Amino acid sequence: MQEYLHRSRLGSILDGVGFHFLALGVSFFWFLLLWGLRLSSVLAGLSLYGMILLLRRKARDDRLARREKQMRAAIGGELALERLLLTQKERAHFETAVLLSMAHPLVLLQTGEEGVLCDLKGQKVLIAFLQRPASAAVEADQVLSMQRAVRLLCADRGLLCVPCDISPQARQQARAQPSVAFLSREEMIALFGRANPATDAQLVALGKRKKAPRPVRWLRLILDRRRAKRYACYGALLLMMNRLTGFFFYAPAGLLCAGLAAACRCVREKNDLFGDL
Repeated sequence: MQEYLHRSRLGSILDGVGFHFLALGVSFFWFLLLWGLRLSSVLAGLSLYGMILLLRRKARDDRLARREKQMRAAIGGELALERLLLTQKERAHFETAVLLSMAHPLVLLQTGEEGVLCDLKGQKVLIAFLQRPASAAVEADQVLSMQRAVRLLCADRGLLCVPCDISPQARQQARAQPSVAFLSREEMIALFGRANPATDAQLVALGKRKKAPRPVRWLRLILDRRRAKRYACYGALLLMMNRLTGFFFYAPAGLLCAGLAAACRCVREKNDLFGDL
């Protein structure tokens, strides 16, 4: 799904302050050069500054709307592919062919377990959706099965929609007659995303599925195995300060750090303690 670089909150605030100072300075300086130091220069500078702020807000709103549309399309396409992987073969072939007919002059003729036979400008094309996970790859024998189905239905060529990678052997086999073309995972995500962008309910459900509860996240962060050495060093230093200074409040903090170091050592793997949360 879409990926953006996130700036820190302090960086965003400083960028905003810098922009306002720059826009205000340019606005006043321009009219001071033209008219000199007078009231009309100040008023014109304020007007220009306001126009710059309005243009900036309009451009920012348009950019956010465009990014939101792209994000919804990408997430909607991913969710549609996940759903098709779990549906019946015939329905997956049919839904894929219907979406392709919205972008190309396809006429659906026949639906079967092998795929959907369509008419494309006088040519018969067999469209099939291959139900394979994203971590897998299309193999040559699957392309060969598609070519058998194309010949069995007397089609001119085939179109195999694959939500995964394509092996070099499969590409080589697809060049044989009858030829088979591929619709890649990225093209399918774009196709399904334009037709079925993610709704607010889907985004909320996806956030709940991907996001662990807040106490679990804090516990994962505290008991990270990589923090064990740091906890041990802090505990040793605090206990040493307790011995040197005689102040009592160093001892509980040192014992707490030592206990956290021991707890981090006991956690072998994150999934052993927390499961799939």
